[in-house]
Amino acid sequence: MLINKNIFSDNNGNELRLSSVFQTDQEVNFQNFSAKYVVSGNEKYTLNNRKISLKEGEYVIGNKHTTSSVLIDNDSPVNGICIDIAKELITEIIDYQYQNTIAFSDFLFEQEWMVQKYNVKNTCLGYALHQLSNDFDDLSKGNSKVNKELFYAVAECIVKDQSQIFQSFNALKSVKEETNGRLFNFIYEAKNYMDDYFLEKINIELIAREAKLSEYHFIRLFKTIFSITPYQYIIHKRLEHSKKLLIQKKALQEVAFLTSFADSASFCKAFKCKYGYTPKQFSIVN
Repeated sequence: MLINKNIFSDNNGNELRLSSVFQTDQEVNFQNFSAKYVVSGNEKYTLNNRKISLKEGEYVIGNKHTTSSVLIDNDSPVNGICIDIAKELITEIIDYQYQNTIAFSDFLFEQEWMVQKYNVKNTCLGYALHQLSNDFDDLSKGNSKVNKELFYAVAECIVKDQSQIFQSFNALKSVKEETNGRLFNFIYEAKNYMDDYFLEKINIELIAREAKLSEYHFIRLFKTIFSITPYQYIIHKRLEHSKKLLIQKKALQEVAFLTSFADSASFCKAFKCKYGYTPKQFSIVN
């Protein structure tokens, strides 16, 4: 069963579609810049011969060079949002905000490997898509209207997110641009994995082997792109999560255990080193 509803489209290529699917195995199209977001359920994409699984709250982006198919096989409907943003609209924002417009535009619109998976919690575009998902039912019933202002707002989010990624990509120094693309995609996939499993024991050496990199090379590339080592990133994610647990008034020993620290002493030391105050001081004011 496939329900694909067009909510908005114009002559420039801006389009918003909603889908509610039990089963499908078909090709899907990407335009000059497109995002596919999972509101509920799971989807399996093949994007430029890469297998990418999406769960609720995740999305992928691509451009006109993206070849794509999606597989869905579920007992309950998998809801999704697809949004296409006109190249002219994004280019207008790039021209207004940046000087190196040609290189940035080529990065967005002309690279075959410009395909990434993101979590809505980590990006400006993700926040916009999440807001749309809150209106999924109203949009599907025609109770909520969409106009071109939405696409300008989404385009601004795209430019903001991708400008940071463009800068990170330019930090790579590989000889061939396609090699940069492959390595960049892999490092970003590794970060996505850490975002999902930071509370578990993560073996950096095994992750590096997946891309046929040494552990040292992987760590160096990760730091080049994100300005932080993989280990530091995992600790950062755990400490940010610990704040949520402390706000829930959980005991220090329990928070240390739930955030995978060896003991409460090592947790408190890491927390103070990161934020400049102790977990107890944080709990008092929160």
